[in-house]
Amino acid sequence: MLVCKKASSDVIIGFLSLRFHTKVAAEAYVLGVRREEHRQGCGRALFDAGAQLAKTRGALFLTVKTLAASHPDPHYQSTRKFYERIGFLPIEVFESLWGRENPCLLMLKPL
Repeated sequence: MLVCKKASSDVIIGFLSLRFHTKVAAEAYVLGVRREEHRQGCGRALFDAGAQLAKTRGALFLTVKTLAASHPDPHYQSTRKFYERIGFLPIEVFESLWGRENPCLLMLKPL
């Protein structure tokens, strides 16, 4: 697990956990950044470190799953935009992976 700490402090403000599914792909399995710390660079730093770690293990791709745009939750609209800003591309929507009420969007970032 990768962590992001508040400057000049030991307070953890974010984390990223990667899951290595195959030799060529790692998944950003879970990410969390304190809401008051959003848009301060922690998420980007975590993904940069995660991408570097994945590359050192031979991965060519980083994936992430999130709620698809067809889900009405406005927070996930921001989440998808963040992923796009850091280089993820929408690949496929899985309507039933998490149940019909939670359509899953698979996103991919070439490393």
